Amino acid sequence: MKLVIASWVAGLLGFALLVAGVWMVHRPAAFIVAGVGLMIWAKLADQAAAHQVVREGG
Repeated sequence: MKLVIASWVAGLLGFALLVAGVWMVHRPAAFIVAGVGLMIWAKLADQAAAHQVVREGG
């Protein structure tokens, strides 16, 4: 369980640092990177939720 939490925190921190780095170069690009990253995260979360429903027999 600790590894799952640590990997989630590391991924979140990495995403924040990526957006902050892009922000330092070009602000509008940071919004694009953040938006694309959040859309990818939403897609992965949706797939994980659907996989759990199928595995539970729903």
